[in-house]
Amino acid sequence: MSNKAAQERFINDLIYNILDDVLGHLSDGDIPENWDGTELRWLLADKFAGSASLCDKNTKRRKDYNNWMLVNNL
Repeated sequence: MSNKAAQERFINDLIYNILDDVLGHLSDGDIPENWDGTELRWLLADKFAGSASLCDKNTKRRKDYNNWMLVNNL
């Protein structure tokens, strides 16, 4: 498997795991019915941020990533 294919699989797995988690909470009635796009965006952002928090943010690798994002305007 190529690196690109592995990256695509990782991205798909991460997104679908978060999707399944959030939709499960929705089906279980854990998410208030009056939430609209604002709260739902916050929920999704929190879920993705929680996933990212599993990585060490104080490494040279993270600093290199932040620099790359800044330089490439992403």
